[in-house]
Amino acid sequence: MMADQSASNEATKSQGFASDNIVRSMSSTSSVIPFKTEAARLRSVLDSMSEGFALFSPEFIVLDVNAETLRLETRTREQIVGRSHWALYPGTEDGPLGVLYKKAMRERVPVSLEHGHQWEDGRITWLEMRAYPTDDGCLAVFFRDVTDRHSAEQQAQVSAERFEAAVRGFADVLWTNDAEGRMSSEQAGWAALTGQSLDEYQGYGWSKAVHPDDAAPTVEAWQAAVAEKRLFAFEHRVRRHDGVWRRFAIRAVPVLNKDGSIREWVGVHSDITDERESEVRFRQLAENVEAVFYIQELDERGISYVSPAYERVWNQSTQALYSDPTTFMRDIHPDDRNNVEIARQRQREGHNTDTRYRLVLPGVGTRYIHDRSYVTNNSNSDGSRVVGIAEDVTASTKARLQLASNAATFEKLVANNPFGLLVVGSEFKLLHTSLGAERIFADIHPLIGRDFTEILRTLWIEPFATEAIQRFRHTLATGETYASHNTLEQRHNSDSLEAYDWRIDRIGLPDGTLGVVCYFYDLSERMALEAQLKQAVADKDMLLHEIDHRVRNSISMIASLVSMQSRSSNSAEVKQALGVASARLLAVAQIHERLYKGKDLGVVEFGSYLEEICHDLQTSIGRSNMTMAIHVAPVVLTVDQAIPLGLIANELVTNAFKHCGESPAIIHVELTRSGPVLALTVSDTGVGMPTDYNPSKKSGLGMKVIAMLVRQLNGSLVLPDPGRAARFQVEIPLVTGGNKK
Repeated sequence: MMADQSASNEATKSQGFASDNIVRSMSSTSSVIPFKTEAARLRSVLDSMSEGFALFSPEFIVLDVNAETLRLETRTREQIVGRSHWALYPGTEDGPLGVLYKKAMRERVPVSLEHGHQWEDGRITWLEMRAYPTDDGCLAVFFRDVTDRHSAEQQAQVSAERFEAAVRGFADVLWTNDAEGRMSSEQAGWAALTGQSLDEYQGYGWSKAVHPDDAAPTVEAWQAAVAEKRLFAFEHRVRRHDGVWRRFAIRAVPVLNKDGSIREWVGVHSDITDERESEVRFRQLAENVEAVFYIQELDERGISYVSPAYERVWNQSTQALYSDPTTFMRDIHPDDRNNVEIARQRQREGHNTDTRYRLVLPGVGTRYIHDRSYVTNNSNSDGSRVVGIAEDVTASTKARLQLASNAATFEKLVANNPFGLLVVGSEFKLLHTSLGAERIFADIHPLIGRDFTEILRTLWIEPFATEAIQRFRHTLATGETYASHNTLEQRHNSDSLEAYDWRIDRIGLPDGTLGVVCYFYDLSERMALEAQLKQAVADKDMLLHEIDHRVRNSISMIASLVSMQSRSSNSAEVKQALGVASARLLAVAQIHERLYKGKDLGVVEFGSYLEEICHDLQTSIGRSNMTMAIHVAPVVLTVDQAIPLGLIANELVTNAFKHCGESPAIIHVELTRSGPVLALTVSDTGVGMPTDYNPSKKSGLGMKVIAMLVRQLNGSLVLPDPGRAARFQVEIPLVTGGNKK
């Protein structure tokens, strides 16, 4: 949470972290922050984050972990800290994770990896790991649980990062200088620190213990402060008595006489080496995390520090925030601004805050923010500062909202389902029932929330009750589906057997736990309906067979009448015409006879039918010089194709007998199939086609009938050439469903 302040910190903007940070803040009017208080505040901030963190020594000894790590680990801090990472996680040293850790430590480069980790309790968690080398030779590792994202179950758990900045104690060295700013008397503290003797540090001799790069700037700044009689604040490096260079913060104030003249200067050197190293480490960590970390002064000095993640989360520059600390409010959802203002006021009153609000970003959409802040006393001034973390929890919030929506939808789907449904939870309690279940088991709804073992024993008699309990528990434990398509059992409140089709499956419930769902259907009603349907089908089949039988008899009677009329006529032309008509009628009658006698309704085995009508024509026409060669493929046709094609065959074979001539000849009839195309070919070895044969000229009635029937079948007719052998071929597409062979 960033409260409204007007001033900015140009040093922070230019250096990324500058001197103001969570560990310690120094300024021209500041003193060193007490280590324990600030460290405790930092620990509170870090342990509030939802992202795991660990710090490894160069030997991969675990130096520190955060609360999120302990939550995932289940082991205590004492069981982890101080032990080798390779011993804590056997097998990782030579695996992909160990290789990357060693690379980061050896080459001092950041690395990342997403991998699956199996914990000691059997849990498998997918972790997104990021490791960053620190300047002191250690390795900082961030990780977060990305299991939900890795398995496609629609829940995202976005975690926060935590920070680690070890701030060590400091030592203060008190010293005095004369009015002119020279060290003139014994300075026990300075001597103990630097190992210099009185003669060595007298006057400006103390500057020889200051780092060569810092000595001249220190003397120059000190002389300016003495000349202006003002507070002196500075930082420089001092060589300790053991030869180690340490960084110190210096503060010196003039002690005045009554007349305003300077009597002496009193100063203090505070060792801030560890703090500065912690600041560097903190800066490295803060600038590599996804959450927004910020430090804000509440004494009108504005934002001291904000991490680079601010630009990604807020979609605006950190420079804009430094210039105007109120800009972070610009895109907060109007409905959430009042809560944010209340939180800012509580910060000014010295209270920690925990606030959730939404950002509405143009072109991006809505982001959900979890903002936690901690107010600390800033010993640099009389004011306070806010140390906070603003975490983008959009994914987890949307996942939580989606889970709630899914749960409501799931309950509604189950409750309103007309079929039998029972949902049992991981604790083996009945969670949901459907309308269909309540119609079958009228008293089951009040049992929701009860132990399912008790419910099954209430509904069913033994031994089926125990068997059902075992089936449910087995599916819940193993995920193995159970199905029974015809179970006959007796309920406690019934004297008769009941038939059920039931199935048990393990499912993931909206709350993330596992449960089982039982689908069941009362077969008694279905069996009665199936019996009725079976009888109706049998009645329909019988009726259709009867219709075909009557149609066949009717057509046969008409054919007989036509034949009688033919025989009684004195005209040869009339006899021929009536004979052809009778043959056509008999061809149709034979189709209906086969429909009547066949097992499958509406279809005819056309190959055997074709052989039958060919033999009938040969018998009825009675040409002794003519023989037939019939080759047919077995094929099943619908009645809509069988009747027209049968009439075509009747016409073509009749014409062959009629026009073959007086010499012996053979009539060939072939029925072949090539994929979805059926071909009927009728040819003979007789006199052949006339040399002046022209199919485009007016043809007889028979050819007109053939042409009409071919069109009806969406087929094609290939006619013989003039003067060549008589060969007629009809090709038709097979109707889908008609061909069963």
